[in-house]
Amino acid sequence: MGKKIKFENKSKQALYIEFGNQNNFIEGMPECFNNAFDGYANLSVIDAYGMFFPNGDTTKKPFIYFRHTDVIKNKHRFAGLLDLGDDYLSPQKGVHHFDEVAGSETPVTPYGKVSENPLIFGFKSEGKFVDYQFHKDFFKIKEGDFFNVKAEPWNFTIYDHQSIIRNVSLIFQPSTFLGSFDDNPVIGLGSYDRFCMKQNIKSFEEIKMEYMSFSGMGIRDDGRKELALVSVSINDSGKIVAYYYLEGEQPIITDHVIVEADWTRLPYVDDGTCTFKNATFSFCGKEIHFEGKWGSKGFTQKPRLEKHGQSQVFGTWYEGNTEYKHRIFYTFVENMGAFDYKLKELGFNVIG
Repeated sequence: MGKKIKFENKSKQALYIEFGNQNNFIEGMPECFNNAFDGYANLSVIDAYGMFFPNGDTTKKPFIYFRHTDVIKNKHRFAGLLDLGDDYLSPQKGVHHFDEVAGSETPVTPYGKVSENPLIFGFKSEGKFVDYQFHKDFFKIKEGDFFNVKAEPWNFTIYDHQSIIRNVSLIFQPSTFLGSFDDNPVIGLGSYDRFCMKQNIKSFEEIKMEYMSFSGMGIRDDGRKELALVSVSINDSGKIVAYYYLEGEQPIITDHVIVEADWTRLPYVDDGTCTFKNATFSFCGKEIHFEGKWGSKGFTQKPRLEKHGQSQVFGTWYEGNTEYKHRIFYTFVENMGAFDYKLKELGFNVIG
């Protein structure tokens, strides 16, 4: 394993993350961000994503679902049901139902209330059909006639007051997804997130981000839900966040973390973009171990070669000194600005 590099919050802004009550409904301005600290933040982007296993078979490669929708401009920024690469250094093979997946060219209805009784918020696209519905106690996604799932939220919501992204407050909703894909049963873990930008920020494109991040979810053999997140800024924002939760225990939240990884250049680009296969994230007595298995570069039909410094890898994870397997799992590693020279400046080894 590579060098251990310590990261500390240098943003001059206190860490402010809460594990609170689950709440699906958001109008224009979430009450929790309606204050001077959060800049009276308005809902700007909705992300829904997860790692999905057709027929519940976790011994086979999953696919990744990700839709990123700008609800200010009423447009999808990107979306896909990703057929991942066969190893951590390989880009995606493509997008399932590529011709039917609504993309940036597909008009989106404005996000808002779509039903009073029952109370439902959401948006949809016609043509290349998408329907997002936020019910009181669950969330539904329908993509064409090939993907139809219900998200059953875990019993808490994570509220991030600008601790991960400068000028953006976030609502994370970890969930278990159940439904169908190509008329077969599918199960997954993931989240649906709401990005709320300070009012003086007019476009998500203004948010410049360079980071390495890990997100993991799992259900253990004893049924307990487990999650972890590490986000390390590698640009001038200086923001560091790490947290871990195991059902029945108190969440651990910190802005100090040690990252241990060796980095390898992506073999299909020539710009020095790197990723890693294995990594360990240590904080507050916890050790999060990640093993990369499948790669991608973006969530599009072809790898986004124009996104210099971007890499993604997916795999398995566990916490502690003894490896174990989850009944079902989710991981998502994304790196932005992960160039070989920058990683070396941070102290990491670049081995290939």
